[in-house]
Amino acid sequence: MYSLSPNEYKELEDWVRAYIDRICIVRNTRMPGKKPGTWYTWQFYLRRGLFNHQFLSAVAQMFFYKMEQEYPGLDYQITGLETGATPMVAGFPLIGRVMGRDVNAFIVRKHRKEYGLLNIIEGVPDSRPALIMDDLCNSSSSMAQCYRSLLDENISVAPVAFSIVNKSNKNIHPDLRLRTDMFLPPSIRVLSLFDLDDFNLSNPSH
Repeated sequence: MYSLSPNEYKELEDWVRAYIDRICIVRNTRMPGKKPGTWYTWQFYLRRGLFNHQFLSAVAQMFFYKMEQEYPGLDYQITGLETGATPMVAGFPLIGRVMGRDVNAFIVRKHRKEYGLLNIIEGVPDSRPALIMDDLCNSSSSMAQCYRSLLDENISVAPVAFSIVNKSNKNIHPDLRLRTDMFLPPSIRVLSLFDLDDFNLSNPSH
């Protein structure tokens, strides 16, 4: 089984941070916010990276490294809500296979199909707890919607979730680098690669 060395992880971390900063953040642009009458001056667009094979591979390797460091021995499968999590859920098992890891994956639909099997799950879950992932956390309720759907389908949920960027600052919640998501139960810790301080950003973004 192949694993990164600390130096190799640091090289990937620096590369991914620079890629996000250069390609996946729009700054100094007035954009409509989610709430009427609000405006964003910056915004993440991580899917610009997640559909790039080099970026996706680097993030996947970082994920497996961090999981081994912080949650050794945890047996899990991965999932997430379409479409933000789709590239990760599809790509991570391929990188995991190269690294000697057996990771099952499936996606949760935003809406249950209205015909056929009426399914809300795409793929075949196994008996392992499902680790929820998304590109961002603390920015929308995607993880929470996925969590509720998993419970409705009687699929057990892992005690850790994953995001590339946690859209919060360390000084707001200094404990354990903001290891929670405001929309998930506090018992589920969120493993994130970066937060807003890594990109010299702060909330609110409008």
